Amino acid sequence: MSGVAATISLAFAPQFANADTLLEAIVQAYQSNPVLQSQRYDLKALDESYVRAYSAIRPKGDLQVTADYVDSRAGDATQALRLAADPLVGRRLQSNKDDVRLVMEQMLYSGGQTSSAIDAASYRVQSGRQSLRIAEGDLLLQVIGAYEDVNRDTENLAARQANLKALERQLEMTEARRVAGEVTRTDVEQAKAQLEAARAQMTLTQVQLQSSRATYAALVGQNPGTLDEAPALPLVPTTLDQAFDIAMDNSPELLQARFNERESQKQADQARSANNMVVSARTSYGFNGQLSPYDRRDQDADFSVSLTFTKPLFSGGANASGYREAINRNAGDRLRIEGARRVMVQNIVGAWNQVVSAKLNLDIQQRQLAAAEIAAEGMQEEFRFGQRSTLDVLVAEQNLTEAKLALIASRRDAYVAQASLLRHIGYLEARVLIVGINPYDVAGNLRTIQSKNGVPWEHLIRGVDTLGQSHAHQTRLDELDQTKLYHAIAPASGELQSLELGTESPTTPIPGTAGHSN
Repeated sequence: MSGVAATISLAFAPQFANADTLLEAIVQAYQSNPVLQSQRYDLKALDESYVRAYSAIRPKGDLQVTADYVDSRAGDATQALRLAADPLVGRRLQSNKDDVRLVMEQMLYSGGQTSSAIDAASYRVQSGRQSLRIAEGDLLLQVIGAYEDVNRDTENLAARQANLKALERQLEMTEARRVAGEVTRTDVEQAKAQLEAARAQMTLTQVQLQSSRATYAALVGQNPGTLDEAPALPLVPTTLDQAFDIAMDNSPELLQARFNERESQKQADQARSANNMVVSARTSYGFNGQLSPYDRRDQDADFSVSLTFTKPLFSGGANASGYREAINRNAGDRLRIEGARRVMVQNIVGAWNQVVSAKLNLDIQQRQLAAAEIAAEGMQEEFRFGQRSTLDVLVAEQNLTEAKLALIASRRDAYVAQASLLRHIGYLEARVLIVGINPYDVAGNLRTIQSKNGVPWEHLIRGVDTLGQSHAHQTRLDELDQTKLYHAIAPASGELQSLELGTESPTTPIPGTAGHSN
């Protein structure tokens, strides 16, 4: 990160009056953007699934209080029977009683079902954290794009204004020369037409600038002021191979697909353990007796402890069906890893080629602009001496303006393409871009809530339960019903000596994530 510190450093307050630098805009969006904030709350909600899964190895207690009142009025036949047994019994009998009981239950062993469920919940949370990384990367890419759009459109407006002033001067000169009889009315109308076209383009450029400013405000939460030039982005890969290597370990989409596969694998383990024996302990203490009038000495007390062993014998095929469903879902998740890898490669190649093409265009357009400036200046001088027509001057001015706009656009495209490349390799994050920022602690909430309601023996229970885990067999992935191709596209190697477009993509799947033959 020392290179990052040399490239980008920032000292910031919690809030900015005006986000006039890219880093300030990123921090402001990172702290306040509602879309990103909502994703953080979604992750907190997902953390609770892990706590609920973990609660299965913790004791559960209930306080049960029952109060009964019975008012019985006997009919003639019933009363006759009562009188035969006891001549003093009345027709109406009333009774009341209470029952207060404390019940504690503790799962001792679930045959691995609980431990598998905990592991599955853990991978689900890990997948959720990658979703938050995806949301953060997408937001920062949008912020960078909006920031560069505002700067681009501001420069475009300045270029359009300069062109408009040049055309206004040209019209004045053409009208003066017509009065002198040196040019015709056609020359004047050509200059007017070009001027009106420039005014129309000016209006469109102003509209585009305001649209970009609105997008910026929606993302950052503040209207842009006078934005500084964006600093160089850190950790941009220098070769396409380097980008692939980084992404294989750091791409949030690929990591999310891997965590999803691990979760479904643990769910298959849980389904396979459904036929294992479950052992639980239950203890109960309570008292019962007459409620009114209440006398503690008349209450009966009891205490019980029981162990329950439950072994499923048959389930009508439900358990077997659940297991088959789980392993097929896991097979689908393994294929989705390969799908995520392919999309990742596609995005990286696209972003890399955008970077290369934009940088190549920068060199070309800088030469183009220099030539256009000389040509426009020469046309003006030659026009004054009658060696060039009005049309020649107008065309030169148009070429100059287009060269300026093209160069401005290429600068913006090159920068945003680098940001897009960082996004797809997993480096477009506030903790990477900004030195000194206090990043959001994705694990902090889980650490806090996981420690609540814990008991000293829960780790022992879980350790014992893992001994009974029944690991599911991975179903074989079906081969594509077509002729097998056994070639592999060799990736480029070594440092690039010059900027070259990426023309080949790695096509070898991650082991176990695609169909294979014996």
